[in-house]
Amino acid sequence: MPKIVDWEARRDEILAATWRVIAREGIARATIREIAREAGCSRGILAHYFDDKADILGSALVLAHRRVGARMDAAATGLAGLAALRVVMLEALPLDDQRDLEAQIEISFWARALGDPSLRELQHSEFERLWARLRRHLEQAAAAGELAAGLDLDFATHRLVALIDGLSAERVLYPGRVPAGRQVAMLDALLDGFSR
Repeated sequence: MPKIVDWEARRDEILAATWRVIAREGIARATIREIAREAGCSRGILAHYFDDKADILGSALVLAHRRVGARMDAAATGLAGLAALRVVMLEALPLDDQRDLEAQIEISFWARALGDPSLRELQHSEFERLWARLRRHLEQAAAAGELAAGLDLDFATHRLVALIDGLSAERVLYPGRVPAGRQVAMLDALLDGFSR
């Protein structure tokens, strides 16, 4: 009797292996061979799940973002406005080992996307998804009267994204300079500024 394989679960295992390789070796050295070795399969098996290396890398990025998004949704359940925005932002910041890994993956993709138009387009669409989520929470906060009069919501959204990206890059490059408590303090100071 042939072995039944859960296609989605196996694909996710390969992508998790890809994350580990990227975190350990860097994206430039995340070869098909190294990913297959980490996933405990052959390069031929990878070809059943992905078209090429770009497909693996893009899929790894999207899956990482979807998992962060699911955590954001769960954390924000029952909340609205600034309270929801704060917990969503906490899920995006590299505050623990899992989120450190996600930051490493994200930062690694930036360099790769510069030279790969398809990855750059994917990165842009993922950026727009995050932007829309953060902007939506700011709109809720504005509707609830939580924000300072005249606050430019696009500019505020941009500041939130810059905080995520800046702290993620700094955490990857200089982990000791931005411990979790400092990141949370920076977020809270930014949110306090929105509500004045």
